[in-house]
Amino acid sequence: MINNYSQNNNLISFKQLNFKNLNGIKLFEGIHCKAPKKNLSNEPGKDYFVKIENDYTPEEFYINIDDNHYNEIGGSKIIFKKDKTLYNEDIYVKKNNLKYSGAGTAMRLGQIITMLENDIDKIKLYSLGSAVHFHSKFKFEPDVNNPIDLQTYLKNDIIMKESDKRFEEIAKEAAEWCDKKNISYEEKVKLGNKILYKYLQTINKYKLNFDGNFQICPGFNMVLTKDKVLKNKEFFNNLFEKFGIDYKINDLSDL
Repeated sequence: MINNYSQNNNLISFKQLNFKNLNGIKLFEGIHCKAPKKNLSNEPGKDYFVKIENDYTPEEFYINIDDNHYNEIGGSKIIFKKDKTLYNEDIYVKKNNLKYSGAGTAMRLGQIITMLENDIDKIKLYSLGSAVHFHSKFKFEPDVNNPIDLQTYLKNDIIMKESDKRFEEIAKEAAEWCDKKNISYEEKVKLGNKILYKYLQTINKYKLNFDGNFQICPGFNMVLTKDKVLKNKEFFNNLFEKFGIDYKINDLSDL
C-alpha cells in the first residue's frame, strides 16, 4: 500500500512513514502531518502528530493526536475483530473543532492506513447524529439493518426535502422505496441504505453539513469497506497529500 513520493513544493517535507510489527499487527510508528489552511484564512494549517499505541488488551489500540507543543488534542479507540473488521469505538477532539481544524481527519487517515496495511475488510462504528456528516465525508455508508428505522430516516430526513431541487430526485427514490412491497428484507435494507448514503453525499456536495435543517437524529451504525476506499483511492490519496502524509494507495491491479 505504500508508495513513497516527493511532496509537493507547497507541502512541508516530512520523513518517510515507517511501520512496526506488534503481535502480527502492522502499525505506523508515528505520523507528522500538517492540516491544510482554511479557505480565505491567512492562518497556516496546524501541525499534528499522530501515534498508535496498545494498552493491555492485545486487540485494542488507541490512535492519539498531539499538537506541536505535545498537548493531546484527541484520540480514537479501535478494536481488531476476528471477522476482519476494525471497530472504531470512539473518536473525539478535546478542544474547539474550529481551532483544531483537521485533527479528526488526521486520526481518520491513521485508521484507514491501519485497515489497509493489515488487510482489514472494513471499519465499523456507531455514529451519533451530530457526527454522521463527518463520517460520511470519508465515504462511510449507513449500515441500518431495520427497515422500520430506515423508513423513519427516509420519511423524516429525505422525503421532507422533496420541494428542494437539490434533493428532488432522492426524495422521489425514497418515496418509491416506502411503497415497495414485493422485495425481500435484504433487498429492502440494501436499497434503503443506498438511498440514505446518496442523501448524505448530496449534503456534503452542497456543504450543508452544519446547517441545522440537515442534521440527522438519532444516529446509526456506519461502515467503510476496503473496497470503498480502493474505489475512491484518488479522493483518499488527495487527502494524504494535502496533509503531507507520505502514503499512497496503489492501483487496484497492483494489490
